[in-house]
Amino acid sequence: MGHKIIDTERKRPGEVLKMLGINFCIAFTIFMLFSMVFGMIFADAEARTGIMYCWGIAGAMLLAVVMQLVFFTPLVIKRLGYAARVALFGACFYAVLTPLAAFFGWFPADIPGAWISWTVIYIVILALLTVLFTMIYRREAKALNEKLERYKSGR
Repeated sequence: MGHKIIDTERKRPGEVLKMLGINFCIAFTIFMLFSMVFGMIFADAEARTGIMYCWGIAGAMLLAVVMQLVFFTPLVIKRLGYAARVALFGACFYAVLTPLAAFFGWFPADIPGAWISWTVIYIVILALLTVLFTMIYRREAKALNEKLERYKSGR
Protein backbone atom coordinates (compact mmCIF):
# COMPACT_ATOMS: atom_id res chain seq x y z
CA MET A 1 0.00 0.00 0.00
CA GLY A 2 1.48 3.34 -1.02
CA HIS A 3 1.68 6.19 1.43
CA LYS A 4 0.43 9.56 0.35
CA ILE A 5 2.02 12.71 1.60
CA ILE A 6 -0.53 15.38 2.36
CA ASP A 7 0.36 18.60 0.62
CA THR A 8 -1.06 21.39 2.76
CA GLU A 9 -0.17 23.98 0.11
CA ARG A 10 -2.51 22.48 -2.47
CA LYS A 11 -6.16 23.00 -1.79
CA ARG A 12 -9.15 22.38 -3.98
CA PRO A 13 -11.29 25.45 -4.77
CA GLY A 14 -14.02 24.18 -2.46
CA GLU A 15 -11.58 23.91 0.44
CA VAL A 16 -10.28 27.42 -0.23
CA LEU A 17 -13.83 28.82 -0.30
CA LYS A 18 -14.67 26.99 2.93
CA MET A 19 -11.58 28.44 4.63
CA LEU A 20 -12.46 31.89 3.29
CA GLY A 21 -15.99 31.60 4.64
CA ILE A 22 -14.85 30.44 8.06
CA ASN A 23 -12.22 33.17 8.31
CA PHE A 24 -14.78 35.79 7.25
CA CYS A 25 -17.23 34.60 9.92
CA ILE A 26 -14.54 34.71 12.62
CA ALA A 27 -13.32 38.17 11.60
CA PHE A 28 -16.86 39.52 11.26
CA THR A 29 -17.86 38.18 14.69
CA ILE A 30 -14.81 39.66 16.38
CA PHE A 31 -15.34 43.02 14.65
CA MET A 32 -19.04 43.08 15.55
CA LEU A 33 -18.40 42.24 19.20
CA PHE A 34 -15.80 45.00 19.54
CA SER A 35 -18.08 47.42 17.70
CA MET A 36 -21.02 46.58 19.95
CA VAL A 37 -18.94 46.99 23.11
CA PHE A 38 -17.52 50.35 22.03
CA GLY A 39 -20.93 51.37 20.66
CA MET A 40 -22.47 50.80 24.07
CA ILE A 41 -19.74 52.95 25.61
CA PHE A 42 -19.62 55.83 23.15
CA ALA A 43 -22.90 55.85 21.17
CA ASP A 44 -25.86 58.07 21.95
CA ALA A 45 -29.19 56.70 23.19
CA GLU A 46 -30.69 56.55 19.70
CA ALA A 47 -27.87 54.40 18.34
CA ARG A 48 -27.97 52.08 21.36
CA THR A 49 -31.34 50.73 20.21
CA GLY A 50 -29.72 49.21 17.14
CA ILE A 51 -26.77 47.99 19.15
CA MET A 52 -29.10 46.24 21.60
CA TYR A 53 -30.79 44.62 18.61
CA CYS A 54 -27.36 43.26 17.62
CA TRP A 55 -26.73 41.98 21.16
CA GLY A 56 -30.07 40.17 20.99
CA ILE A 57 -29.11 38.48 17.74
CA ALA A 58 -25.68 37.55 19.13
CA GLY A 59 -27.34 36.03 22.20
CA ALA A 60 -29.81 34.12 20.05
CA MET A 61 -27.01 32.70 17.90
CA LEU A 62 -25.05 31.66 20.98
CA LEU A 63 -28.16 29.87 22.27
CA ALA A 64 -28.63 28.23 18.87
CA VAL A 65 -25.09 26.88 18.88
CA VAL A 66 -25.41 25.52 22.43
CA MET A 67 -28.77 23.94 21.63
CA GLN A 68 -27.36 22.38 18.45
CA LEU A 69 -24.62 20.85 20.57
CA VAL A 70 -27.26 19.46 22.93
CA PHE A 71 -29.70 18.16 20.32
CA PHE A 72 -27.50 17.16 17.36
CA THR A 73 -24.54 15.49 19.04
CA PRO A 74 -24.43 12.46 21.36
CA LEU A 75 -22.96 14.62 24.13
CA VAL A 76 -26.27 14.91 26.03
CA ILE A 77 -28.80 12.85 24.07
CA LYS A 78 -27.28 9.47 23.27
CA ARG A 79 -29.81 7.68 21.06
CA LEU A 80 -32.52 9.54 19.26
CA GLY A 81 -33.57 9.64 15.62
CA TYR A 82 -32.93 12.70 13.48
CA ALA A 83 -36.62 13.59 13.12
CA ALA A 84 -37.11 13.53 16.89
CA ARG A 85 -33.97 15.62 17.38
CA VAL A 86 -35.23 18.23 14.91
CA ALA A 87 -38.66 18.32 16.56
CA LEU A 88 -37.20 18.70 20.06
CA PHE A 89 -34.70 21.31 18.92
CA GLY A 90 -37.40 23.22 17.05
CA ALA A 91 -39.79 23.29 19.99
CA CYS A 92 -37.13 24.17 22.56
CA PHE A 93 -35.44 26.81 20.41
CA TYR A 94 -38.83 28.41 19.68
CA ALA A 95 -39.57 28.48 23.42
CA VAL A 96 -36.23 30.20 24.08
CA LEU A 97 -36.08 32.44 21.01
CA THR A 98 -39.61 33.85 21.17
CA PRO A 99 -39.30 35.61 24.57
CA LEU A 100 -35.88 36.87 23.50
CA ALA A 101 -37.35 38.24 20.27
CA ALA A 102 -40.22 39.91 22.14
CA PHE A 103 -37.84 41.40 24.73
CA PHE A 104 -35.46 42.84 22.13
CA GLY A 105 -38.33 44.12 19.95
CA TRP A 106 -37.72 41.99 16.86
CA PHE A 107 -41.43 42.26 16.15
CA PRO A 108 -44.30 44.31 17.62
CA ALA A 109 -45.34 42.04 20.51
CA ASP A 110 -48.61 43.89 21.10
CA ILE A 111 -50.03 42.90 17.68
CA PRO A 112 -51.48 39.35 17.55
CA GLY A 113 -50.81 39.05 13.81
CA ALA A 114 -47.12 39.65 14.45
CA TRP A 115 -47.02 36.61 16.74
CA ILE A 116 -48.65 34.51 14.02
CA SER A 117 -46.20 35.81 11.42
CA TRP A 118 -43.27 35.17 13.76
CA THR A 119 -44.40 31.58 14.33
CA VAL A 120 -45.05 30.86 10.65
CA ILE A 121 -41.69 32.33 9.59
CA TYR A 122 -39.92 30.33 12.31
CA ILE A 123 -41.56 27.08 11.15
CA VAL A 124 -40.77 27.77 7.48
CA ILE A 125 -37.11 28.56 8.23
CA LEU A 126 -36.81 25.46 10.45
CA ALA A 127 -38.35 23.30 7.72
CA LEU A 128 -36.10 24.70 4.98
CA LEU A 129 -32.95 24.27 7.07
CA THR A 130 -34.02 20.74 8.02
CA VAL A 131 -34.46 19.81 4.35
CA LEU A 132 -31.10 21.38 3.46
CA PHE A 133 -29.17 19.61 6.23
CA THR A 134 -30.93 16.31 5.50
CA MET A 135 -29.83 16.56 1.86
CA ILE A 136 -26.25 17.37 2.89
CA TYR A 137 -26.19 14.49 5.37
CA ARG A 138 -27.55 12.02 2.81
CA ARG A 139 -25.01 13.14 0.20
CA GLU A 140 -22.13 12.75 2.68
CA ALA A 141 -23.42 9.37 3.90
CA LYS A 142 -23.71 8.14 0.30
CA ALA A 143 -20.14 9.25 -0.50
CA LEU A 144 -18.80 7.57 2.65
CA ASN A 145 -20.68 4.35 1.89
CA GLU A 146 -19.29 4.33 -1.66
CA LYS A 147 -15.76 4.79 -0.34
CA LEU A 148 -16.32 2.02 2.19
CA GLU A 149 -17.53 -0.34 -0.54
CA ARG A 150 -14.48 0.47 -2.68
CA TYR A 151 -12.24 -0.20 0.31
CA LYS A 152 -13.97 -3.51 1.05
CA SER A 153 -13.71 -4.63 -2.55
CA GLY A 154 -9.98 -3.85 -2.54
CA ARG A 155 -10.03 -1.28 -5.36
